[in-house]
Amino acid sequence: MKINKFLNIEVEPAPLEMKLDVEMRCREIMASDDVIDIKRYCTHLVRHKLEQDMFLASMLGRLVELEANLVATQIRKEKKTNPIKKFFRIP
Repeated sequence: MKINKFLNIEVEPAPLEMKLDVEMRCREIMASDDVIDIKRYCTHLVRHKLEQDMFLASMLGRLVELEANLVATQIRKEKKTNPIKKFFRIP
């Protein structure tokens, strides 16, 4: 099982049950002869994808903001140490 990383977040592949469900839905769509329903379904998917993309983009922006705040806080804590203590390596 290969695990990819994005921004130090592990992204796991979809479980087999979900892959099977998607495959079954794809086969149902391919077997359908109702063009109007398929068009309606596709336009719904395109609109839904836009909403998901906007949600993921805002979540990613928030995650980056929180990571930046964490790093800034850590840097501030490091700067608060006394430089003389650092020089003489006093704990």
